[in-house]
Amino acid sequence: MQPVKLSALRSIMYEIAINGWNVLVETRNDFSLWRLIEYPKMTEYLELKPGDRVLDIGSGTSSYPLMLTHEGVDVVVVELDADRVRWQEAKAAEGKAGSGRLFAVVGDASCLPLRDATFERVTSISAIEHMHDDVAVGAEISRVLAPGGLGAISVPYTKTERSSFFAGLKRFQKIKRNEFVQEGKGTLVRFYTDADVEQRFGSGVGCRITKRSFFGRKLLNDWYHESRLNRYWRSFILKDWLLATVVHSLEERLLAHQEPFDIMFQVERVG
Repeated sequence: MQPVKLSALRSIMYEIAINGWNVLVETRNDFSLWRLIEYPKMTEYLELKPGDRVLDIGSGTSSYPLMLTHEGVDVVVVELDADRVRWQEAKAAEGKAGSGRLFAVVGDASCLPLRDATFERVTSISAIEHMHDDVAVGAEISRVLAPGGLGAISVPYTKTERSSFFAGLKRFQKIKRNEFVQEGKGTLVRFYTDADVEQRFGSGVGCRITKRSFFGRKLLNDWYHESRLNRYWRSFILKDWLLATVVHSLEERLLAHQEPFDIMFQVERVG
């Protein structure tokens, strides 16, 4: 059986099928440049086949779980916000899910309502950095993974320490080392060092980091994401397809010495 693959272009086509053609002009659910990089890589790291089952943590109103169902994968979504769970359920009820099944439940990622070693695959895409007890979340991912099971996770990254976030553009207050809160909204954003990743998701919780990659260096992050061009972040998604498929590849080849914005990694549960 062929492994499941999800390219940036295929992700866009699924997003259109799920949310309509208007997403080409103004996207929803933060479906933007970073997702066009993360969705293909996370799917690759999950090493999925049709018929597999995945636990997706902190999906919110992301279309990624629905995209996986279109590839024949069963997805269990655990999300703390009941309205977002209802959104996932409504989309599945509208027939937006594919041949795979989607189950969405309200649950706290720091105390998952699941038995030990019940999933062969777990993913969390750009979500854990917003959760207050990320240490507990990492331990829970390890707990529910079966021995030899794989996880695919992405979080913001820093080599040592982030001094600011969206400086001069959005009001983020630094509350502790590598943690920021957006004033007026309360949104938490946390950046992770290599040591943090290892402690929270790797050897510190009985797992092994087996693969890793990065995105968002000087061109895509400094000159676009955290610049005044951010006003176009959710507009005209086809431009982001070009950025994800062309500029991202060039950045990772030519600018790998520069600090990236995000780390994507695969973890394996040690038996």
